[in-house]
Amino acid sequence: MKFNIRSIEKHLPGKSIYSTTLDEICQGRPHRIEKNTGVHHRYHAAEGETVCTMAVSALNSALKAANLSPKDIDLLISCGASYDYPVPHNSVIIKSKITDDSVNFNCIDVDSTCLSFLSAWDIAHLFIQSGRANRVALVCSEIASCALSPSDEKVFGLFGDAAVSMIIEKAGLGDDKYVYEVEKTLFENYPSGAMLAHVPLGGGVNRGRGANADDPGYQFNMDGKNLIRLTQKHLNQFVSKMESATGRQIHHYDYHVTHQTSRYGNEFYQRNFNIDTTRLVETLYNYGNCIAASIPLGLEKLLKSNVPMQEKAVVVLGTGAGLTLGGMSIRFDSLSNA
Repeated sequence: MKFNIRSIEKHLPGKSIYSTTLDEICQGRPHRIEKNTGVHHRYHAAEGETVCTMAVSALNSALKAANLSPKDIDLLISCGASYDYPVPHNSVIIKSKITDDSVNFNCIDVDSTCLSFLSAWDIAHLFIQSGRANRVALVCSEIASCALSPSDEKVFGLFGDAAVSMIIEKAGLGDDKYVYEVEKTLFENYPSGAMLAHVPLGGGVNRGRGANADDPGYQFNMDGKNLIRLTQKHLNQFVSKMESATGRQIHHYDYHVTHQTSRYGNEFYQRNFNIDTTRLVETLYNYGNCIAASIPLGLEKLLKSNVPMQEKAVVVLGTGAGLTLGGMSIRFDSLSNA
């Protein structure tokens, strides 16, 4: 089945925060954070900005770019690890800020941490393929900055905040700008990595009663070394499965849109699979690791770069806490970006 990316737009919050500024906060050597993380600058949400207000900004931009209104949407999916409240879920808040009860499409949230956007994109395809929806709006809004501590410099300097919205639809509904087919979607989970990235307080196991608001248990913890080891252990066979299913070697893709885990992660992927650097879509330097928003930021960069997408093959790959590997192989139609 053919799908169309009707529009894709981003929202960058607050102001640009340079790594040298974070070096000072962490009382470290100048340029150490950029050297270790590969991030030159990133954006942090300003006072008053929330996950949902950022999402609304990106969604409104996507609707405007697509010449659509909320009544033209059949399903809204908020996809990310960040949220404003435990209840209600993000998507209903987002919808409440753009329309009223006269527009009654459904809203759902999808949270598979850094793979949330890719998971939601896959779910959107299933809704459209089944005929339950013709047009789906995906909104990924992430605020990592509120859960970071200068005491953990490598994590503190790695993450940024951003929101991206993408509207996809069944091809042939109107403005077919980026028509594509899905060649293969694959997700695999390795439970030995279930707790290698986590936030200890605030859930059902430990509500954090009695803890101060600045208790480190509310901050994001990541065992980066063991996550890298586990990813490297399984990545080759995961990619081999993608190659077998598509009949295309990984280095033969025209473009690679990957989750921007870290400088080391990006460099390892390029070296390990001998990828031409001109085919890699990199956003880490300008945005940092934006959790689930990293992948759509890369896709937005690619599609806004004005390169012809006709008959181009694109692989989207990433990891999520858990540990989960996810990938999608898509091929754009000859009419794409015409």
